[in-house]
Amino acid sequence: MYKADVNFNPSHDIVKRETEHIISCFCTFVSQVKGKRLSLQNIFLVVLQEPRIRGILKDALSVDVDQEAVRLFIEHDPGILKSKYITKYINSVKTGNPIVV
Repeated sequence: MYKADVNFNPSHDIVKRETEHIISCFCTFVSQVKGKRLSLQNIFLVVLQEPRIRGILKDALSVDVDQEAVRLFIEHDPGILKSKYITKYINSVKTGNPIVV
């Protein structure tokens, strides 16, 4: 007997898959722009540090606010917040001495 999931919304699934694809393509783009292979953590640092790159991500995701773009990137891979490089950068920004990677 088939039991339908009443909470499943196809449009949410499409948006989620499209967002994942956009972020994956964006990571490839950043690696090509920087001329080297970068990990997701390093790409996230580039997004945090460089407003022009962050603007490209916002345009690709069709969002207007920096925080929304960062939130979507974190949702793509929540493990990046456990990175010591990310923690070090965020703590340095809080103290007013940002580290450039």
